[in-house]
Amino acid sequence: MKFRMRAVHASCLLLVAQTLFGSEPDLSKQPDPTVLRDCCRSGGLEKLRATLGAAIANQWKPSHAGRPGSSGQRAFAAWVDLYGWIDLLSSDEAAVTKRWLSRHLTAGPKADTPGKSQQVTVLQSGAPLVRRYDRDQHDVTERISGDPAMLAPVMGGLIAQPFSPRNGPLIGRLDPEFVSETVSDPAFLALWTDSLSADDFAPKVLLNLQTIWKTHRSDWHEFLPLAIAVSVVMDQPPPTWWPHHQVLVRNIPLSAKQPDEVFARVVSSFRNGKLRMDPRTLSVGELKFVIDAPLASSEFESVQNTPSLARLDPSGAFASIAYDKGRVIKDVFMWPWGAYTLAQIRKHGGICVDQAYYASVLAKSLGIPSLFFAGQGKDGGHAWVGYLNGSRRWNLGVGRYQDQNYAAGEALDPQNWAPVTDHDIDRVTRRLGNPERSGAARRDLIVAWNFRRSGNAPAEGSALGSALATSPENPEYWDALEDWLVRTDSPQSELRAHHERAIKQFSGFRDVKTQHQEALVRLATHSGDRTRAESISRTIVQENRGTRTDLSSVAASELILAKISANDPKGASDEFYRQLQLQGGNAGGDFFNKVLTPVATEFITRGRRDLALAAIKKTFVVMKPAKGSVLDKDFRKLWKSAGGAP
Repeated sequence: MKFRMRAVHASCLLLVAQTLFGSEPDLSKQPDPTVLRDCCRSGGLEKLRATLGAAIANQWKPSHAGRPGSSGQRAFAAWVDLYGWIDLLSSDEAAVTKRWLSRHLTAGPKADTPGKSQQVTVLQSGAPLVRRYDRDQHDVTERISGDPAMLAPVMGGLIAQPFSPRNGPLIGRLDPEFVSETVSDPAFLALWTDSLSADDFAPKVLLNLQTIWKTHRSDWHEFLPLAIAVSVVMDQPPPTWWPHHQVLVRNIPLSAKQPDEVFARVVSSFRNGKLRMDPRTLSVGELKFVIDAPLASSEFESVQNTPSLARLDPSGAFASIAYDKGRVIKDVFMWPWGAYTLAQIRKHGGICVDQAYYASVLAKSLGIPSLFFAGQGKDGGHAWVGYLNGSRRWNLGVGRYQDQNYAAGEALDPQNWAPVTDHDIDRVTRRLGNPERSGAARRDLIVAWNFRRSGNAPAEGSALGSALATSPENPEYWDALEDWLVRTDSPQSELRAHHERAIKQFSGFRDVKTQHQEALVRLATHSGDRTRAESISRTIVQENRGTRTDLSSVAASELILAKISANDPKGASDEFYRQLQLQGGNAGGDFFNKVLTPVATEFITRGRRDLALAAIKKTFVVMKPAKGSVLDKDFRKLWKSAGGAP
């Protein structure tokens, strides 16, 4: 036995030593799982990371003419998967935390008064995350991450508990046998590469994953996508207002289950024939919409053990809940019946949020991925549900009334608990192109990170460009290249060209196109070209009014608020009425919430209540909300809050 271990150790050292003597590992051949296990057991992973990093940097070739380069070759991709995993395990937890935290902090303008501190906002679960960074944000991230007294409460609210921060490499948290098994499992490594997001808090994800591995070894390989889905969802808590804002938290049958318990519940339900979809055939991206409801097991069991409910699909479940018109008439939008259980919703009926919640949870109980959507239409807010049907296609419009012109539905992506629209879901699930090309591009990102670690910015840019050329339909790669352009102080002309190319690429995807148009607005504003900034904003309005009023309303609001900030109340008021005439009649709740409300509030703050009241009155006349509708009630509340007569 001693001789075998000594020989094993030598096999690992041989792999590492090849670099030291000028001969690199041949990345055109698949990694040997036995040698990799030996490296783990002999403590050679850190040296292997350095060896692989150098070999990947030297042997990688970018994509060419839209065809994947080295990252599209099976053996090379396997080595990149291995490197990405080992690099993560070897990473310092403080550095990982800092990178992750930067997405959860926004910095206000620097204080111009001595002794007054800069305002910092912590983006809690449920809020949009930061995708673009500036110097102020970098500074506040450094300040908070470097101060334990500030960091502890911030992380305590952002990370699922229990979790205690530690110093040192992440591998120090893990069982050596878990590390050995994962390092030598190419199926796990490939799935991990395809599943992990920069929004995932890796230290907690790893602990979740290890807990499932320890407690369910016999089910680990068979249900590996489920294990990863549970782990990446349960690293961060859901919003404190989950599932929506119209029920008191104390009435929701919540349950603080641990990852291994959630995993076990789904596996047991499948083995007992209680699920309509086989979790072994679903992807991580689909499974995360099955296991994201933090409810007591009794809620799921009440569906599974009632044949009449277990036969329902989400559409039938939505329709089965009687709509309570009396609550709307009486302005009772909060759930009034105590315990918010599925049984109580069936008994009392509900409004749209209750119908959508009921249908969504019923679907999850049966192993069907589902989402709860909310959006604004002609007569105000509404909720509906989306689900993955038996043909493995998403139906995103159950209960979505066509005559109300709902521009977009907003749900939560449970992997980061940030808002996601139905348009995002449609794009990601249906139109991301060839999976092999997408996988090659994702591995190019790991190669780019390897170059970044070594300080080779030009090579990093080349790898990011390769990812983008291989999979240009993925917005993530455009964002990554933009980040590189900013970090390397590229000329503004290059940034503009980048966004103009993105606008052309995503001409059919309005959310992404508008994102890059707004980036051009920021660049023009920063350079002092207000005319160009205003022109682009008007283009956004023109292109989206009528169909994507969620986007056109935001652009309109920015046009008006910019004039208010410039101390031009007349110009702001004129612009408001211009936008009201242009899109107010069709924009409904979006115009009310995204234009009228912030503009009226800003007028009042600046002492121009007269302008606020005039804007509210004129908008009401133009929109003509149905009497007693949600929008009608919202108008009257805003009018009263602005000082108008009830």
